[in-house]
Amino acid sequence: MNKNISTIVTLYKTPLEKLNNLKQYKVFKLMLFEQEGSSYARANIKKILKFKFKYFFSRENIGLSKSSNFLFKNVKTRFFLFTQPDIKINSKSILALKRIIIQNKDLIFVTPNFSINSKIKKKNISFVKKINAACMMCDANKLKKIGFFDEDYFLYWEDIDLIKKINDSNYKMAIANNIFAKHDSSQSSENTMRIRFLRQSNFIYGELLYDFKHKKLRKIKIIRKLLQNSFLFFFNIFIFQLKVGLINLAHLIGVCKFIFYYLKKKLKL
Repeated sequence: MNKNISTIVTLYKTPLEKLNNLKQYKVFKLMLFEQEGSSYARANIKKILKFKFKYFFSRENIGLSKSSNFLFKNVKTRFFLFTQPDIKINSKSILALKRIIIQNKDLIFVTPNFSINSKIKKKNISFVKKINAACMMCDANKLKKIGFFDEDYFLYWEDIDLIKKINDSNYKMAIANNIFAKHDSSQSSENTMRIRFLRQSNFIYGELLYDFKHKKLRKIKIIRKLLQNSFLFFFNIFIFQLKVGLINLAHLIGVCKFIFYYLKKKLKL
C-alpha cells in the first residue's frame, strides 16, 4: 500500500458498476463517505472491494460539501486524491500527479487530462485558472491554510467557489496534459427522477448562492426565475409533460431554498 496518498470519495445511491471503479484505489488509503449509508451498506461494499478502506456515513444526505470536508479532516497524509465513483484512473497516473505537485511548490491542485483522445503534448503541465474538480490531486498542507469547500453549498457550485478562492490566493492549479482519466459525468448516482430533481434544485440554489456570495446577484434574476419556472411548471402540467414540469418545480424549490437562506442571513445581521 502507498501510505503517502489518501483517496476520498463521497457515495450516494452509487450503481454497482461504479462501486467497482473503487478497486483502482486499492494501493492507496481509501476513505468513503456514504450519504444515507449504513453498516449494512458498508458490508456490501466490503464484499465488492475485498480490501481495507475507511467507511463513514450519514443517515441522511448532508451534501457533497459537508461530506468532503469531513473526509478531508480525517486525511492524515500530505497528499490526497479528491475523486468520484464515475472516474477511471490508474495508480501510475495518481502517483504521477503527486510528483507534479512535489515539483511545483506553489501548486495546490493538479488534475488529469479528461480529453482521452488528446495527442501527447511537449508541455507536461498547463497552469490554468479553471479545472475540472471531479478528480484532483491535492496538497493537504496548503489546503488546510485556506479551507476546502464552503458548506453553504450542497451539491453544485462548491467547486466553482473553491476555484475562485484559489485564484484569489497565491496558489496555483494545473492540468497534467499527458496523464489521462475518464469521467462518465453525472453517473456517480442512480439515474432516478428523485436524484434528477435533487440535482436540478440544488444547481439553481448553488447558482444564486454563488452570485450572492460574490456580490453579483440581482433581485431581478430571482424574480425572473420564479415567474419563468412557475409559468413553465403549470404549462407543462397542462400539456401533460409531467417530467419537464417536475424539473420546473425543482428549479422553483431551488429558488425558494435560496430565498430562505438569504432571509436567514439577513435576520442574523
